[in-house]
Amino acid sequence: LDTIVAFFHVGLVPSGSEDPFALRRHATAIIRILIEGRLRVNLLELEAQAKQLIQQDGFKATSGASALAFIADRLRFYVKTVHRFRDDVIEAVLKTAHRNTFDPLDLLARMQALQQITTKHEFDPLIVGFKRAHRLIEKEQWERRKIDVTLFKHPAEHELYKALVESRSGALTHLTKGDYRAMLDTLVDMKVSVDAFFDGVMVNVQDQTLRANRLSLLYEIDQLFLGFADFSQIAVQGV
Repeated sequence: LDTIVAFFHVGLVPSGSEDPFALRRHATAIIRILIEGRLRVNLLELEAQAKQLIQQDGFKATSGASALAFIADRLRFYVKTVHRFRDDVIEAVLKTAHRNTFDPLDLLARMQALQQITTKHEFDPLIVGFKRAHRLIEKEQWERRKIDVTLFKHPAEHELYKALVESRSGALTHLTKGDYRAMLDTLVDMKVSVDAFFDGVMVNVQDQTLRANRLSLLYEIDQLFLGFADFSQIAVQGV
C-alpha cells in the first residue's frame, strides 16, 4: 500500500496498458490478502497514514490521482472474475464506498447480500419506486428538512412515514451488526408503502409547503437506501 500511494503521490500513475512498476499487481495482492485472509481493514485510513509518512519524508505531491480509486478498480475486477457478481451490484456498492471507510471484506459481504436479494420477486418493483424517488431528490438537489406529519393529506403519506420510521430502526440495527441480508429484507418490506405513495400522492403540487414536505419524506427514504448502496445503479427492465 505504501508503494502504491508513494508512486501516485509523485505522479507515476499507470495509464492504459502501461504499468512498468506492476502497481496493478500490488493492488490485486492487497485485495486478495484482505479478502482471502478475512482481514477487516479500513484502507481509507491507511491511505491517509501512508500519505502523511510520504509528506513527512519531504516528497511533494505532483498528482491528484487517487490510489484508493485505483485499488477499488482491482476490487471490481476481483469480485467480477472470482465471485461472478453482476456489474450493477458491484457498482451500487462501490459508488458509496468512499464515504467513511473502505473495507474490501465488508464490501464483498454487501455485494453478496445484494446479489442474493435481487432474486426476490419484490426487489425489481421496489427499485423502480426507489429510482423514482431518487430522481426527484437529485433533480431538486434536495437537502434534509424536518418532516411535518401534520401536513400529510393522504393516507399513503402516513403509511410511508410509518414504514420509514420502523424500517430505519431495524435497518440500522442490522447494518451495525453486519447482517446485510436482514437489512435488505427490511428495505424490501417497504415496497407496498412506496408503491402506495406513488400511486396515490402527487409530489409536485402547487402548494409549495406540501410539496417540500413530500420531498423531505422521499429524501429520508433515499438516504435510508443509500446508507447501504447506491440502488440507482441497479439495472431494472424498463427503467
